[in-house]
Amino acid sequence: MDEESDDDNEQKEPKDTHGANANIWTMTRLLATLLLALAASPIAAANPAANPIKPEAIAAHVRFLADDLLEGRETGSRGHAIAARYVAAQFAAAGLTPAGDGNTFFQRVPLRASRLVPESSSFAVLDGDRRSDFVHRKDVLIAPGLNELADVDAPVVFVGYGVVAPELHHDDYAGVDVKGKIVLIVRGAPASFANNPRAYYSTGAVKGRFAADRGAIAIISVKGPTEETRLPFSVELARPPSVPMNYVNARGEIEGAFPQLRGRASISIAVAAALFEHAQMPLAAALADVERGLIRSFPLETRVAIHTTTTFADIVSENTVALLRGSDPTLRAEHIVYSAHVDHLGVDPDNRTDHIYNGALDNGSGVAALIEIAKAFASLPTRPKRSILFVALTAEEKGEQGATAFADRAKEKLIADINMDMFMMLYPVKDVVLLGGEHSTLGETSARAARAAGFIVSPDPQPEEVRFVRSDQYAFVKKGIPAIHIKAGLQSRDPKIDAVKLSKDWLREVYHSPRDESSQPIDWPSGARYAYANFLLGVDLADAPSAPRWKAGDFFAGKFAR
Repeated sequence: MDEESDDDNEQKEPKDTHGANANIWTMTRLLATLLLALAASPIAAANPAANPIKPEAIAAHVRFLADDLLEGRETGSRGHAIAARYVAAQFAAAGLTPAGDGNTFFQRVPLRASRLVPESSSFAVLDGDRRSDFVHRKDVLIAPGLNELADVDAPVVFVGYGVVAPELHHDDYAGVDVKGKIVLIVRGAPASFANNPRAYYSTGAVKGRFAADRGAIAIISVKGPTEETRLPFSVELARPPSVPMNYVNARGEIEGAFPQLRGRASISIAVAAALFEHAQMPLAAALADVERGLIRSFPLETRVAIHTTTTFADIVSENTVALLRGSDPTLRAEHIVYSAHVDHLGVDPDNRTDHIYNGALDNGSGVAALIEIAKAFASLPTRPKRSILFVALTAEEKGEQGATAFADRAKEKLIADINMDMFMMLYPVKDVVLLGGEHSTLGETSARAARAAGFIVSPDPQPEEVRFVRSDQYAFVKKGIPAIHIKAGLQSRDPKIDAVKLSKDWLREVYHSPRDESSQPIDWPSGARYAYANFLLGVDLADAPSAPRWKAGDFFAGKFAR
């Protein structure tokens, strides 16, 4: 990110040219401060006049971003570029400073796209002289390779979850030799782990490093019984194929790649059963033991052969970045970043009824909030002490690649990330969940802001989903930057609405499908209230005496804190 010097591009204090509007904003700023101080007061929390962000504005942004003309905003596509320019136009209209490359609003993110060629790729289980071939997107999901042609033919070793956690006295690789072999791992991490370690050790990047460091040459993954019940493998097979993309860093390296691992695939229970045909214990028993926390690692009597043919394309997508420079000569060197991803899943040409993945809630909702929060900050009569960055990120659906690129370049100046992704305003939202709130002082500040905006704060109702590591905030956490992600809870202000059922049905039937459109029932006032809560959080952080800090002994602080 190219940022201009303070002397050459000083952002001026807004002049009081709007008369009554300036007075309104002065009152809003005072009300925001009062609300944060008195968040426990139901009178303060219930005052809707304090919110300058209008439901109509949130609705207008979502309807544009989720329009069919943007064709699902796939990373690197024309529709994504239109969305990025829409956000940039909104930032420019607010009078914010471009903070991308070359004095523009756009930060280039170089990506390598990989596409498997299914007709010339294969997956087979070898049992003595017998070869059983399994079909891509029917029995297995074969991942694209790192090279145009890749072949793996090796014995398989079952290594449970494939986790090495010395601090938790757990090592799935103890007693087995995987050098030159393929490891079969169970998705997830031990249920006995606390929520945070479980989230960390569940990620593919961490498991890939464990396997590569021990000499494995490929990874196969299978769902355990609990995960298979929660999200069947058949549902994954039915989803449209996504083109993986990886950030190419300044050193020309593919971020997060392990060249030693020449093959990756996810398999069904039926394929896993074929691998276990002559194993020392039945597949069902092994999976059940692993879920109970027992370490079950042993070589199998079968081999696997994976052949991949992959095509590659160099793609450049864009993060859209704007700056509101802080007013304090010292504190403005510290930057708070608001983030929301603008990309979605594009189109599925094989879907004949509706092939556009519009992404209204995922993540038109977060981008709409980002725009209105940026406008709210830009309209304040007095700039905050710290600087504020607003970034509409690309490639979240590709594994937080845009966030990784942004955090990699800006990490030295960032003190906190406020991420906004898929606020499910399916009903009048009564409560919110603070993902990541327990890790840093951002939790207490976010709780005050949420209550001041009129929400109650609830514990995460789905800790098993490990949602903190599944969106862009985690890219910032991995750079040692405290982060927070406010999500909708499962309580409705209307007692006649079953918010739990509505949310579960939406996640099962609408999430990552063409049905996530702006025409679905959406409670826009909840979206405005959500944006306001995030705005109040930034107001507090920008003028606070000290920057957010990790909590002593926190798990993620121990892994990543600077």
